[in-house]
Amino acid sequence: MGEKIPLELLAPARDAPTAKEAIMAGADSVYIGASRFGARAAAGNSVADIAELCDFAHVYGARVYAAINTILTDSEVAEACALIDDLYEAGVDAAIVQDMGLLEKCKSAMVFHASTQCHISTPQKARFLSACGFDTLVLARELSLDEIRAISAAVDNRLECFVHGALCVSYSGQCYLSAAIGGRSGNRGQCAQPCRMKYRFEDSLGREIAPPAYFLSLRDMNRSASIAELAEAGVSVFKIEGRLKNAEYVKNITAYYRKIIDGLIGENPEMYERASFGETSLPFEPDPRKTFSRTFTQYHLHGICAGNESFATPKARGEFIGRVDGVFDGGFSFAGAREIFSNGDGLFFDGKTQLGACVSGVRGDDVFVGTPSQHLKISPGSTVWRNRSAAFEKLLKLKVQRRRKILLEVLERGRQWVFRVSTPQGDCAEVELPCSCQVSENFAAASESLRRNLSKFGDTAYLPEIEISAGRLPYLKPAQINAIRRSLVQKLTENILSNYDVRRRALSRKPPQKIEFKESPFSQDCFANIYNSYARQFYKKMGFDVPENAPETLSDFGNLRVMTTRHCILRELGMCKKINPPKNFKEPFFLTSDSARLRIKFDCRRCGMDLFFQG
Repeated sequence: MGEKIPLELLAPARDAPTAKEAIMAGADSVYIGASRFGARAAAGNSVADIAELCDFAHVYGARVYAAINTILTDSEVAEACALIDDLYEAGVDAAIVQDMGLLEKCKSAMVFHASTQCHISTPQKARFLSACGFDTLVLARELSLDEIRAISAAVDNRLECFVHGALCVSYSGQCYLSAAIGGRSGNRGQCAQPCRMKYRFEDSLGREIAPPAYFLSLRDMNRSASIAELAEAGVSVFKIEGRLKNAEYVKNITAYYRKIIDGLIGENPEMYERASFGETSLPFEPDPRKTFSRTFTQYHLHGICAGNESFATPKARGEFIGRVDGVFDGGFSFAGAREIFSNGDGLFFDGKTQLGACVSGVRGDDVFVGTPSQHLKISPGSTVWRNRSAAFEKLLKLKVQRRRKILLEVLERGRQWVFRVSTPQGDCAEVELPCSCQVSENFAAASESLRRNLSKFGDTAYLPEIEISAGRLPYLKPAQINAIRRSLVQKLTENILSNYDVRRRALSRKPPQKIEFKESPFSQDCFANIYNSYARQFYKKMGFDVPENAPETLSDFGNLRVMTTRHCILRELGMCKKINPPKNFKEPFFLTSDSARLRIKFDCRRCGMDLFFQG
């Protein structure tokens, strides 16, 4: 039998408190933005905060990854390298990076993960990034199971796959739409999300093909039903999107996938194992429908398909409740409303007109929304969705606890008593009592007192099993026993962190190795996103003299391909050019808004689209 595969649940964190909530809810690892250079510029954190988070996480054997995944100028490369040095000393387990200049310039031993911004979509690209020295490869979101299997067969690296959260409609790292429209580059951490805007869909003569809608807006990913298939295909790190989401969302989604992954491990104990330690106790039943979602899709995991769009709204729909029974000014009727709705619930109504509103009161089967001055009118026959559950959010705010099982032994060693704690993984700590301590005359009473007071581990990370094997016991007051327990907790935590850091520092980034390719690893990329001289030097060392710079260096985006995507508007509208092409319209087709005009090139060979910026 081979070694077991650790299955790792990776959760997002906009800040250290959110990261701690994720870990308590069962995350094996968290990813968090550093103070600069993260693809979510609004989610930066100080080195000091991340250092404190690392100590918290490492007690549970959980890892902390720092996102430094923007493209960088020459001066920023040097600054990022210094930041990586600081993060390594702070205890960070790996840096998630996109810019190849860091591989050229950075001398830190920090392990690097290849960001999804690297657009890892083919075995050739995976082999290239493996040769560059990356440890873990974060796969493109668009890949099918067959494509993941092909990549897994080509490399020995750990494969990381998004399983839940918002979807970028473009191939990650290959979107320049935000930069073209307003100078805010997604590759620089400043995406303005123009894919969530409303567009007109027109032919070359300006005729409307379909009514205006959010034609580039996708549903949210939910691959919870396919975790076993992903593991079989070679994925061992399951990633939740959401570094801008609140702690309640992260807690709910993390807890949901923790249960699924634990179930898979339980069914295959000879094959898989947990990647960290500690059991979580939840005061709620996790449910992804009850926190933010645009409804869900597996997004081409089982082959290219329709049903991925969120054309009606880019905002959260949440949990489907049903169809309204009737409407009145300022509200609606719904059978059993009092048991279903609560004051403060956020609702979305989808009917002849769309409306979002907050529940202000429930009386019998009548639900009142908004305020009297708003005069909200819901369309008859509308479906109602709940995108905020006030009752569920109250439960999410309750404390979640995660505790590692330890053995606490009371032993005699020579003429001394020893209090010893140990983890199943071999970490341990001891407190010795001198032989001058008074021997208790009542063994049973002393044993009961020890068990009662030694078991009070409260909010610590540990859950003790107490074993008393000493033939005699010391006479100790409760305060003395409590002091021993606190000392054991402190010493064990220090030893766990020290041993963890020794193992962490034993790992280091592999040096790059130039290898030959029959097919270019960049065959599906528009650009290699070279933004500094160090990246260009690195590509040359690896045998690739890439001619162009990143589009962000351009002053004019005119007619530039600004998006490549596996999404297809025609497929989603039931107008697939292979099956039921739109008639009586003149190509090329365009998406237009007040901010941009985009020419669409449908690539039916790969079932996708390219968008070209027309101004």
